[in-house]
Amino acid sequence: MQLWRITTRRYADSAFSGIGNKRVGSRWVPPGLLAVYTSEHPATAVVETLVHLDPHHLAHNHVLIRAELPDDLPFDEVRADSLPADWRTRFEDGELQQVGRDWVARGECALLIVPSAVVPQARNIILNPLHGDMAEMQIHPPEPFDFDGRLFKAL
Repeated sequence: MQLWRITTRRYADSAFSGIGNKRVGSRWVPPGLLAVYTSEHPATAVVETLVHLDPHHLAHNHVLIRAELPDDLPFDEVRADSLPADWRTRFEDGELQQVGRDWVARGECALLIVPSAVVPQARNIILNPLHGDMAEMQIHPPEPFDFDGRLFKAL
């Protein structure tokens, strides 16, 4: 299984530590818990990153990192059709964060597959960096990544 993550060069060395989520939390995992957001495809990683960036402050200092895990690892999955109708508009919502809290607490698997709020037909994979299966992850060297300027013309 290939996983993709975009971050700034500054944080490339800690991109898979989960410390960012621990500090500020996210849609699926509350603050205080380590979690790493990745995407199944580089294009999904791009749009997931763009929704959190101010295009006027976008510098050319991002990297794309590919990681690999064995395809046969167990995982939990959240399906969009099992969620409240307004789940895409919720962020840092207690009900959605409970999903991640429970997943981490169970500790049964290292992967939680969730729908992308940006592109619900795409999936993101949240990693529990403390799970033993993470020892099998191979992280490739970061590659420089510049966002195509045409993405910002409509903004």
